[in-house]
Amino acid sequence: MSDAPTWNVALPEGAEPPFMVWVNGEPRHEGEHFIVEGRWLRFSTPLVPKVKKKGFGRKMVLLTGVGVYGDQKADVVDLRYHADGSMQHATELTIIPPEAVAE
Repeated sequence: MSDAPTWNVALPEGAEPPFMVWVNGEPRHEGEHFIVEGRWLRFSTPLVPKVKKKGFGRKMVLLTGVGVYGDQKADVVDLRYHADGSMQHATELTIIPPEAVAE
């Protein structure tokens, strides 16, 4: 996976394995869909990050009651992990695309 672009998700502070990962509610498996590298989950398959783009024009259209949600499709990454001796769950983790990572 090191030469291919990766979509990255930071592990929460103190997160320890085992990790259970879901993308859009579908289970993903370490070694098959992602690898754990330091404080990161690295996915070789493309993930669509959430984009916050609500300019003035978009806000005005929303205020008139017209929905413009079709372009907001994003993948959702959820994680179950151990921390401080108990099972924890994190939802909607931030996806960082390959072009945003300076290595």
